[in-house]
Amino acid sequence: MALSKADDRSYITSVEWRDKHKEFLKRSHYRCSFFQSIKCGKKHRYSVHHMNYDNLGDETLWVDVIVVCPFVHNFIIHGLFSCFRRPSQQKNYPNTAQRLAHGWCCQPVVLRAVFVVLLLFNLVKIL
Repeated sequence: MALSKADDRSYITSVEWRDKHKEFLKRSHYRCSFFQSIKCGKKHRYSVHHMNYDNLGDETLWVDVIVVCPFVHNFIIHGLFSCFRRPSQQKNYPNTAQRLAHGWCCQPVVLRAVFVVLLLFNLVKIL
């Protein structure tokens, strides 16, 4: 059930939206999708971040939304990667940097670890 633009704000502030957080947190193992070592939920602050608004009202974890810590949400995704502009203030949301961050968050931890090891190995070779 995708919502109209007029219903966006009321949905994001609704009990229905907050109730969905419980399942998103559980499925993300109460961890930040960007930095897996950071805990989210269960007495730890978090944000359920919309990567897109295509399925507003019927979101799927790692397709439409991700669980992230406040630092990632406020400072990285809506900060550095958008010049501190909200999605409604951006010409293109998500922009390329935000799409890369979203993609990183949706990769399995094992694949991320392999990528980091390969990156570090190549940096050592350069130095």
